[in-house]
Amino acid sequence: MEGRFFEELLAVMCTSLAVTVILHRFRLPSIIAYLIAGTLIGPYLLGWVKHPEDFTFLAEFGVVFLLFALGLEFSFSKLMELRSSVFGLGGTQVLSCCLLFGSAVWFWGTSFEAAIVIAGALTLSSTAIVTKELSSQRQVHSRHGQLSIGILLFQDLAAIIFLLLVPVLAGGGEGSISSTLFWAFAKTLALMALLLSIGKWLLPILYKEVAKTQSEEVFVLTTLVIVMLAAWVTHQFHLSMALGGFIIGMMLGENQFRHQINTDIRPFKDILLGLFFVTIGMKIQIQVLFEFWPRIIFFTACLIAFKAALITLLVIVLKHKKETALATGLNLAQAGEFGLALLSLGVMHKLLPEEQASFIILVAIFSMAASPFLIRHSHAIGKTLWSKLKQDTEQLKEADAPVSLPHDGHVIIGGFGRVGKTLAKLLEDNGIHYVAVDMDIDVIEQARHKHHNVAYGDSTKVDMLLSCHIKTAKMAILTFGSAHIAKETVSHIRSAGIKTPIIARCYEQADAAELKKLGADYVIPEMLEASLAIGHQLLTLLDLKQEEIEEQLDQFRKEELKTS
Repeated sequence: MEGRFFEELLAVMCTSLAVTVILHRFRLPSIIAYLIAGTLIGPYLLGWVKHPEDFTFLAEFGVVFLLFALGLEFSFSKLMELRSSVFGLGGTQVLSCCLLFGSAVWFWGTSFEAAIVIAGALTLSSTAIVTKELSSQRQVHSRHGQLSIGILLFQDLAAIIFLLLVPVLAGGGEGSISSTLFWAFAKTLALMALLLSIGKWLLPILYKEVAKTQSEEVFVLTTLVIVMLAAWVTHQFHLSMALGGFIIGMMLGENQFRHQINTDIRPFKDILLGLFFVTIGMKIQIQVLFEFWPRIIFFTACLIAFKAALITLLVIVLKHKKETALATGLNLAQAGEFGLALLSLGVMHKLLPEEQASFIILVAIFSMAASPFLIRHSHAIGKTLWSKLKQDTEQLKEADAPVSLPHDGHVIIGGFGRVGKTLAKLLEDNGIHYVAVDMDIDVIEQARHKHHNVAYGDSTKVDMLLSCHIKTAKMAILTFGSAHIAKETVSHIRSAGIKTPIIARCYEQADAAELKKLGADYVIPEMLEASLAIGHQLLTLLDLKQEEIEEQLDQFRKEELKTS
């Protein structure tokens, strides 16, 4: 058993690596690579992995770690701000999709029980895909990103109810549907109270003690144990393991260790999440695909179009902008991993035939495969759609107005957050031409109202910077909050032979030396500058002369930057 499992795991990793490298050359998302790898080695094609279910439990931890990392980016207060999205919008979306999908498949000829299972499976979206793509596009904190996450959180709670309902519908569960729902709700509230209490009062004390050991190994091990314990507790309550990961992550997101924790769990999250998508790919039945592929493609297109339109309409009704509404709809237009689990459970309890379930599973997987493209190009799709429908508002027209791209002597600002806006104002006040680049459409719209020269695009990509004429610009300023992204961008710019002076921002002083080594001309470490600003105020209050203060601080700055 151990030898077979090791060989199959090796086959999974080698195939995933090969397919990912090949598809990366075509700039295709890694999720697609993992799905293809799973299809190739699964039991329905090459047969290198005979029993995909052997990997299911391990792969689920990929989603657990993903939700934990997402929780780190949210605080409890921020979640409370999203309560209208979670309960209002999320509840309406789940109820509407269930009624419409359930009615459609019931008229199609399925039983009432099968209609509920299929409707639930198609209603739920993929938490793993959406959060991964939003994170990679740095759109988690955009308006459409937060609406999407709010709906996903409610869907995860609804998934628990659906999974508990299946044995009741099959006649094998204890109690009625109403009692099942009541106990599921009660257990969820009790569990959330328990985990929130532990996360708020116990874990900060624990991490302080762990930090005193100054051992990276102990710190990483502590994080792994905490995440797995949270998943185990929710599993024991017959609830989603990912829900436990999210709650604990959310509470840890309010303490000072969250950045280190996020860095530590990233390798585990990425590898296990890749394994999760491989296991989904293994479920693709090639025979059913070859026999019914025109129908599968047609129903996949119908699912995506209908679900995106319904969610878009719901978001518009709640008085959000059309661009935000469509982006939210496209984010959630796919089926999800909980839906696949629900269909498998339905087959196990004989609520729907295996061939019918296989067809729906293929439709769900195809929608998941298309999802990364929809999320990444939601702005372009929205722009095309609204212009064709001739429903542009003044706000959208301003957002889509052509951006003035100076050809030489200008300044390029990468990122239009708090720092980027301040720099743009300074340049405007001094009559200096500039162009700022950002990927958040909501930020761009707000900036255009104030007549800032902001273009939509990814400022970490050299092609985008070349279109902004970086070679003839006076300077490029990188305002990214992530030192890792800043390092990659500087490296790509210099590798392309671009000599334009670069100013880079970093948070920690330790990153300054590496950024300079990679080719940044000037690096501004925020922690150092904040310390010097406080020092300036301190020495001023102590009645030292301004000339002496400036001289001391300049000398201190030079020494610190030299030794970093």
